[in-house]
Amino acid sequence: MKFKKGNRWKSSKGEVRYRTWRSAVFQLNKGKYGLRKFFVCRKCSKRRKTTRVLHAHHIFSWNKYPKLRYDRSNGVVLCQPCHNTFHRKYKFKALDNPILLYEWMGRKHNDIKLYIDEYHSKE
Repeated sequence: MKFKKGNRWKSSKGEVRYRTWRSAVFQLNKGKYGLRKFFVCRKCSKRRKTTRVLHAHHIFSWNKYPKLRYDRSNGVVLCQPCHNTFHRKYKFKALDNPILLYEWMGRKHNDIKLYIDEYHSKE
């Protein structure tokens, strides 16, 4: 994946941490849902052998929740069309309200709901 230049990472250390997080999210997905052979989109269940057309999406947004940026449980693997559809539908509302992801995915992904509830119970 090519990373766009900009000020997202203040240093190359931040970029390395992001790449490590992304890799961990994909490996967790592959182990849980892809039978260790495939990466799987959590919305539409498309299976892929590479991560080329898949995105690692933050449940709690990158900007609003800096403490959760690099938590591998804060990531969900979505294919590019599903990821784009989600952001077109919810735009900036999804940044403040992570429960929208759970609702959009059809309320069948209890691990996402548990992660959101766990974070809110710690606050």
